[in-house]
Amino acid sequence: MLTPRWSSTARCYTAALIAGLHLSLVFSFSHHPISITPSTDARDVSQQLLIPPNVIGPPEPLRSLRTGEHIDAFRSLQYEGIQCNNNSEILEFSIERVSSKPDIFCLRNFVTQAECEQIQSLAKETDQSRAETVTKNDTSSRTNCSVAWIPSNGARKFNLVSDLVSSTANIFLSKDVLSHPSAGVEDLQVLEYEVGGEFVYHHDGIPRILTVIYYLNGVGGTWFPLACAESEEITTQLTEPRNKAHALELVKDLAPGRDGLLVKGTGNKRNESNQRECTSNTVWIGQGDALAFYNYLDDGSARVDWRSLHCGLQTTNEDGTKWIANHWYRLNSLLE
Repeated sequence: MLTPRWSSTARCYTAALIAGLHLSLVFSFSHHPISITPSTDARDVSQQLLIPPNVIGPPEPLRSLRTGEHIDAFRSLQYEGIQCNNNSEILEFSIERVSSKPDIFCLRNFVTQAECEQIQSLAKETDQSRAETVTKNDTSSRTNCSVAWIPSNGARKFNLVSDLVSSTANIFLSKDVLSHPSAGVEDLQVLEYEVGGEFVYHHDGIPRILTVIYYLNGVGGTWFPLACAESEEITTQLTEPRNKAHALELVKDLAPGRDGLLVKGTGNKRNESNQRECTSNTVWIGQGDALAFYNYLDDGSARVDWRSLHCGLQTTNEDGTKWIANHWYRLNSLLE
């Protein structure tokens, strides 16, 4: 079993990533050549690599993990007021691959209970508003949900959020992305879903290459209907969705828990997710767990991976209120 260990103190590659961050939701674009051009569904990419392979997907050793395999890691809690349950400043966690297409990883015990509670408190202290999507004034796709934004960097940043950025960036982004001037991370989005709240099928969009979801109170309900946890030999035989319309057509007769990958929650009972039996179609999470997934194909085509299509299932009375937070990592060159 591979057992590398990371620390958020290893920030040499995050300097370029963090230097260009703004307080606003969307960064200003940096026009620097990196041999990346946007692709469309109609473009014939057989004769040209639009971006080098193994750049916008998981780096090693994550790339070599098979579904169900994990590696151990740690991060340093380098800010005042936060410690692990054992009063240590080192938080140990594990990273498990839970899907091969798209690349999805579950981080067990990645965020402490105190950090989860602090993020919720920060969100409540801001002006929470009714959540919209990237389509302005669209509040129908996501219902019974309030949103808050917490700066990831700049004068108003919080050390907790910056530490999460540093840790996840070093683990999940390649050196090429980390050192590229158009790379960036959006402010932390914190969502509070009331009972009945849901988010319909969606893709996280261009140019977000990586999404990290933090489960702040152990309520899950994230479903990837087209995800496949099987071996590469099997997944290569599956129909690849060409665009959003094709992806939505493919999911018509699929069901959570039977098809794709369903993320189910155990509530705020930490460590219980490790004791629940996971299947190829279901993974259990608890408070402080996180999910990282990639939104682009890493084959040199620079095309959106529509297998990353997902939804937030309707929260139930048994679930209660659902708290999650999202970090989106961008490569703005993909917009050029």
